[in-house]
Amino acid sequence: MAVVLLQAAVTPSSYSILMSHQSGGRVVAMRCCKLSAGRRLSGLQQQQQGGWLRWERTESRTSHCQSSMSFNNGSSAADSGFSENDEDYVDSTVVEAVEVKSGSEGFLIKMRDGRFVKCVHNNPEGGHLPDYAPQPAIVLKMEDGSDLMLPIIVLELPSTMLMEAVRNVQVARPTVYQVMKDMLELMGFEAKLVRITRRVQEAYYARIYVSKIGDETGKMVSLDLRPSDAINLAIRCKVPIQVNRELAYGDGVRTVNDPARLPSRVLRANIVLTELDRPESDSCAAAEEFVLVRSMMMAAIEERYSDAARLRDELSQLRTNKSRQQKQI
Repeated sequence: MAVVLLQAAVTPSSYSILMSHQSGGRVVAMRCCKLSAGRRLSGLQQQQQGGWLRWERTESRTSHCQSSMSFNNGSSAADSGFSENDEDYVDSTVVEAVEVKSGSEGFLIKMRDGRFVKCVHNNPEGGHLPDYAPQPAIVLKMEDGSDLMLPIIVLELPSTMLMEAVRNVQVARPTVYQVMKDMLELMGFEAKLVRITRRVQEAYYARIYVSKIGDETGKMVSLDLRPSDAINLAIRCKVPIQVNRELAYGDGVRTVNDPARLPSRVLRANIVLTELDRPESDSCAAAEEFVLVRSMMMAAIEERYSDAARLRDELSQLRTNKSRQQKQI
């Protein structure tokens, strides 16, 4: 019997240690330990107790370990297959969005290419949502014909890494999500599905369902993950992403094409950006200039003056280069 330390992550407030429990050459369990009030990983002593690794501080203060997943003949203490009704979930896809802002009259979703999409809450009885400044977000679009979108506020790094995966951007070194995918495969498991299951106050919860490779019995286990981690894994493992139907229709937003329902700051600037939906020319240069102009206008409206100045300089440089090319012709 052997216990293998797979991964250790250190944050200012805790240590996260991922370990596998091996018997007879196969992994039968995995456990995640979080150690609070830690200073340095080297300041902990490693002990083996009952087939598990136990970490103690040098002054013999024991850490607290909690099992997050157990693989034993395809079952788990938390789940032994799907417990939810499939009809309670709707398929979704990742929208190439990077940021969301909530205002008194709805949402502004910033797309990866600089476009802004205006949205309002789908549920008129959902109450007034708090206003908040632009935040990194992952946006899921429902694929049931409703075209509802569910914005999930996340940290900037998972959002950036998700866009890289969606666009198949090659990175120099493996990301943590690629490592997690490889670890699953090395332990003989494969991801099957990711679900956004519920919301507790302002936090969404997600689960990823995995099964043994080649197992045709349909037995699965699931792990409780942050939505940002679960969605990143789903994209890399190429598995479906589903959203609880009540969440989608209760918390979802829909696009607005009526200028009267756009945020008042946009209207006061006498700029109806819904009309700026496409460049007048099909050329790449014209499209690039169009995106810069629109992004600069939105930055100025939202009082992001440093961004507006940077975009202005980029626009000026683009037009200068364009003028030089025309003179050469």
